Amino acid sequence: MSARRPVTAITVSFLLTLISVFLGSLPAQSNPENPASSPKAPPLAGANSVSGLHVDQQKAGVWTAEFDYFYSGEPPYAALAVELIPQSGSPLGLGGAEQYRTFLPRPQRGANHASVEFRYPGAQQRTIKVVVTMRSQMFSPDVDARQQIDKVIDWPDFQTWIRDQQVAKASPEENFKRAVALIDSEEEAQLNEARSILERLIGENPKFDAGYVELARVAMKLHGEPEGLHQAETLLSSSLQIRPDSVNAKILLGYVYAHEQRFAKAEGLFTQAATMNTNNLWLWSNWGELLLMEGKTDQAIVKYRQAIAHPMTHDTYDRARATAYSQLLDLLKARKDLDGMEVLYKQRVAEFGPGSCYTADYARFLLDVRGNTQAAIDLATGALHQNCDDSESREILGLAQYVKWAATTGPISAESLNQARIFLPAGPKPLYLLATSDRTTPAAKKLIASGEPIDQQDNEKLTALAYALQNQDLAAARRLLTLGAHPEKPVGATGFPVALLPVLSADADAVRMLRQSGVNYSKITFRGATALEIAKRLGDPALIDALGGKQTDL
Repeated sequence: MSARRPVTAITVSFLLTLISVFLGSLPAQSNPENPASSPKAPPLAGANSVSGLHVDQQKAGVWTAEFDYFYSGEPPYAALAVELIPQSGSPLGLGGAEQYRTFLPRPQRGANHASVEFRYPGAQQRTIKVVVTMRSQMFSPDVDARQQIDKVIDWPDFQTWIRDQQVAKASPEENFKRAVALIDSEEEAQLNEARSILERLIGENPKFDAGYVELARVAMKLHGEPEGLHQAETLLSSSLQIRPDSVNAKILLGYVYAHEQRFAKAEGLFTQAATMNTNNLWLWSNWGELLLMEGKTDQAIVKYRQAIAHPMTHDTYDRARATAYSQLLDLLKARKDLDGMEVLYKQRVAEFGPGSCYTADYARFLLDVRGNTQAAIDLATGALHQNCDDSESREILGLAQYVKWAATTGPISAESLNQARIFLPAGPKPLYLLATSDRTTPAAKKLIASGEPIDQQDNEKLTALAYALQNQDLAAARRLLTLGAHPEKPVGATGFPVALLPVLSADADAVRMLRQSGVNYSKITFRGATALEIAKRLGDPALIDALGGKQTDL
């Protein structure tokens, strides 16, 4: 018995839009109290007529017909409509032939001028003529007056038309904010949509300097280095030609120069921007990144701290603040400044909130570094079902419950195991995650002792050791080997030995670690080829050396 297919959001949106468009095209009802529209009023002298028709595109996706008409008052229920004649072979919309008509309100007696935005024909097609008709009544085949002009309109697909409508009906400020939000998503489809919006905004206002700055961001995200950097540089040059004091253009151009290794020019732009009283926190975050590139770690920390010292802006610039936090945490971790890290974790969660995706990081720190299992459980529990995707919180909660289970006995231990199974069912991935730190490894050991096979495979046919090697997590791989993981275990769809994963990915460090842990690569083969033979085919001298071969063997 087949399941009934649910109505998707896009289907609902599509149907509601078509219903709205269709209903919006119907004429207003006549008012019996109004003599001008009453069928009882005597007709005026003269014949009904339509003249002066012209069609213009006001904005992308918005077409307007303007014309003059004369209505004598007869026939009493006359109806005006703009009609589209498609090119032969064009598909009909969902409304059939009527899909091509946009009705106006009831015609007024006498000479009048009318303007109407006519509706989307319901499908991607080409219109070749536009006609205005005055019919004896709505949907009647009897036409009292008409005018027709040749007009080619290439209608887009429905989704493109909807986007065009959104842009056309919003203000430039609203469209710009939407483009910025789309860029911040960093998804390719959204980046292309943002580019389209910005190109239209600049087309309507070539002096819109902020549009060039955001297009530069799109270029870098879509095209990377060096092409994206070069495109961004030229776009930012255009922005600064229009507005030489654009602080946002200077800050982003400084970032571009830094990544082009033009450090002095980047420093000069950042120094200029710092005198311009900006709330753009990317100034300090990008400046910190520049100093890191120059090996000036202490100065970089100062700039990153400046970024988080400024008040939150509650807009796109808070992304720079988040970047500064991330960089500072990495730098303090390298210095083993655990107290400093905890201060930053607490501050970041307090500022961005428990549903901001940062709570899980702090909970993992408490679990792995501080060994405070209950605090990690409490923090991860509080983050569940908040605005952020809670998958990380669920993962940390599951790991912490396994750790609590391993460290307790009796009812508390049993309850912790039940909770762990809810949030992180046992399997290869959880075993790997538990092996990622010394604090959590005892839980992995107890799971294996209780009957969880260390070499069990998931749907991807990967083991815990395979995940560790795939993620280049050598410390976790060592722990798993100590717990009894077998490096010769076949994994993946093709069933190659797990120890060959770092060979196939040319990870010489992992190969050396496995050899130090007792792996004999001369006995591990795949389809008749030894690890050394595979390495030689790859032509990687470092990998051959790690396997005990000689570079001269290439």
